[in-house]
Amino acid sequence: MSIWAAIGLSVVATCCYQIGMVMQKIAADRLPRLGLALRQGEVYRAFLRSPLWLVGFGVTTTGWGFFLKAIANAPVSIVQPVLGFGLALLALFSVVFLHERLRASEWGGIVLMMAGIVLLGVSGAGEPRAAAGMSLPALLVVSVVLLGGLAAAVPLGRSGRTVPLPLILGFGSGVLIGLGALYTKSFFLSLDGGVPALAWFVFLPFMLLANIAGVWVQQAGFQQGRALIVVAMNAVTNKVVTILGGMAILGELLPAEPTLAGARLVGFVTILAGTVVLARFGGEQVATEIEEASLAHS
Repeated sequence: MSIWAAIGLSVVATCCYQIGMVMQKIAADRLPRLGLALRQGEVYRAFLRSPLWLVGFGVTTTGWGFFLKAIANAPVSIVQPVLGFGLALLALFSVVFLHERLRASEWGGIVLMMAGIVLLGVSGAGEPRAAAGMSLPALLVVSVVLLGGLAAAVPLGRSGRTVPLPLILGFGSGVLIGLGALYTKSFFLSLDGGVPALAWFVFLPFMLLANIAGVWVQQAGFQQGRALIVVAMNAVTNKVVTILGGMAILGELLPAEPTLAGARLVGFVTILAGTVVLARFGGEQVATEIEEASLAHS
């Protein structure tokens, strides 16, 4: 599969992610609060009985299927940043269907996203595909450090004295989803490397746990505060984790050609910048406007 085909699958995946996220956000606002404790069976059942939340989860899961196909055939450090283009799609959705006017900076964010994706595609298409490697010790160290940092940060957010809880939850969901992407790529590398036991019995459970936990923490963040904060932290954190993790752990080094290496670096930077600019379209803004439009026509 070409790098452009993988990028195309990533764009389809992020369309599904963003549609599902908006649906989940609308549903979550109407449901009991989802805390960080494990024992809250009534809350879980309320989510599982919500048709809107379930459909949103199904759409998101479909997107995950496209993501798996993309990440199996392209570097995670390229695929994961491309998923940020979903924010640009939501911004355009707001313009076309909700008749919202974007600020000049937000139009600039859309341009940055598109330019970054093109640069990543050019940097990947212009160099022969190298065999990817994987460092298990490095992956273990990165996982322990990130999860340990997250565990230490949660009490700070709960106290409300130092860092707002929504900010911590956004960071936490970004860390978990970023690690989930690294485990997913490691799963496919283990299969390709002839170590199926490592893939099925180690990386598959870690991949599922990280992604499920990331969704759980994100839903809790949506209910604790503004989705803008949660989405912004999640979007930036998961991209940083996968870009740096892909390069340090999975052997996804920059192209040897200086021009292509520069294109990839600029692509990373422009996508991160566009993500920050467009973060308000990560669920709360669009969901709120859809609800207001529905009420106006009812």
